[in-house]
Amino acid sequence: MAKLTIDLVTSADVLGTTPDRFLAWLKRKESHSLLYFNDTPQISIFTLAKILDTTPRELVDFLEETDLEDRLDLKDALEAIAEAERLGEQPISWELMLS
Repeated sequence: MAKLTIDLVTSADVLGTTPDRFLAWLKRKESHSLLYFNDTPQISIFTLAKILDTTPRELVDFLEETDLEDRLDLKDALEAIAEAERLGEQPISWELMLS
């Protein structure tokens, strides 16, 4: 199974902030973007790319070029992104799912 989420620490590192500050911001502004697995907050690569105003592929490429690459299964992530691009799919908006 492809891992398309990033842990809170890595996400905060990418954003240049602390995990506590990022989590507090997410809870205020993007609470629907938090995913919890085993009580551990995770962020979708699609959500993090949206926050950074970039594409998931550019985000994964960036992670691949940094020392953060070992925190995400980049091969699986790139395959999932390529498949979505091949099918012309866009990530489902959380706003649409909640309305």
